[in-house]
Amino acid sequence: MIPRIIEDLVVSSLRSQKKIHLLFGARQAGKTTLITDIKTKLEAEGKRVLLLNCNVLENRQIIDTTSINLLTGISNYDYVFLDEAQTLTNAGLTLKIIHDEFPQVSVLATGSSSFELKNKTVETMTGRYVDFTLYPFSVSEVGKLESWDYRLEQFLLYGFYPEIFLAKDPQEKRQNLGRIVESYLFKDILSFNRVRNSEMIINLTKALAYQLGSEINESELANRLKIDRKTVLSYIDILEKGFVLFRLYPYSRNPRREIGRNYKVYFYDLGVRNSLIDDFNSLEIRRDAGALWENFLILERRKKMSNQGKKIHCYFWRSYGGAEVDYLEEHDGQIFPYEIKWGEEKLGASAKSFTEKYKTAVSLLNRRNYSEFLG
Repeated sequence: MIPRIIEDLVVSSLRSQKKIHLLFGARQAGKTTLITDIKTKLEAEGKRVLLLNCNVLENRQIIDTTSINLLTGISNYDYVFLDEAQTLTNAGLTLKIIHDEFPQVSVLATGSSSFELKNKTVETMTGRYVDFTLYPFSVSEVGKLESWDYRLEQFLLYGFYPEIFLAKDPQEKRQNLGRIVESYLFKDILSFNRVRNSEMIINLTKALAYQLGSEINESELANRLKIDRKTVLSYIDILEKGFVLFRLYPYSRNPRREIGRNYKVYFYDLGVRNSLIDDFNSLEIRRDAGALWENFLILERRKKMSNQGKKIHCYFWRSYGGAEVDYLEEHDGQIFPYEIKWGEEKLGASAKSFTEKYKTAVSLLNRRNYSEFLG
């Protein structure tokens, strides 16, 4: 098992906070493996841990109730772990009752669809929960810094889903990625009641895969797919909550001179993205190598911050004159801009334009120094 960095953060929080702990993440990202490992370690310390897979009827029946009398059995445990808790009939109310009536029991619940589990818990659990996101493996988890360059192309082509990363044969990786896309990626999304047309949301996801790192025009997508703009926006929102993609919004302190509406889309896993467009060609002959590189760095930075329990605001910047900075972070009252380069070694005129406007130097990110950004 490759150790997950976020594990220490989750365990520390379980021990110190008497709140319901929610662990979100895509299917096949390793949630079950993680909570099983946490269970083993806690039991080694003499703790009593009950782990229930809520996808299994017999397990679900133990916990799928709002009756205090029926839940009394959990008081015999120090920890109760609920895997795939979104399958409970009334997850939010059940967890609220456990929190309020059995305060000595610490609960960790996982869910593969944030829109489903969060929708079932947020209203009833206000102030009672803390949440974490488990991504597929991060580059920090799978190798030492000196080995990254050697495997960089594999990272950008096949991504970091545990099953895919651990497979040795490229053909096996491609087949398994295809299975993830077909069998798991849209499973929760297509069961969500806001999805009216399964073929359309799949076609939209593929269209977005081709626009990786580009600004998204919802009206243009709507015209191309022959659906209305509200549906496009709704489906993108669902895809984001289903851990398929995420949005990066523009940074602006002067809306008159800087764009303030169109956002960019990146994927939670590049292997999934490449499988959607069926392209696993070498980076040497790809036109989208720069976009893959940009997605990789922004995603891995996102994983790093999440694994450390840090929340930062992230953006890109572009002026109406065409000057652009790929990635900005804002925290502690400061902005930290980065220009991402796959082939070039120098900052361009856009960086100078940004520096003149905001009096902040832009940092260059390329294949020579990216380990400092992600390490």
